[in-house]
Amino acid sequence: MKTAALLVGVLLAGATGCAAAPSIRVSVEGTGTTDQLTYTFPGEQERTLRNPDLPFERLGKRKGRVAIRLEGVHGELTCTIVVNGRQVKTATSRAGAALSCDHSMAV
Repeated sequence: MKTAALLVGVLLAGATGCAAAPSIRVSVEGTGTTDQLTYTFPGEQERTLRNPDLPFERLGKRKGRVAIRLEGVHGELTCTIVVNGRQVKTATSRAGAALSCDHSMAV
């Protein structure tokens, strides 16, 4: 009987682990600069930074849409989105072009 109770406890612990919130990291790196950086995490208001310090990194923990957009790129910059340690999106821009990365996770 103890073995059955232990097995049920292990199965329940494993089942709740699957529903855990994701670990999300958004970053911008490179040798360039940007006039404007706008980012959005699930459940949060969109935020815009003017002439942000780079490199830039933000962390989040909720499922949904994650997005980052750079306007007025000078030099070379790369945006990256990493979910649970796995890179899901990356993009690189050179001077003058806009740059964006976005990724959606089922809620």
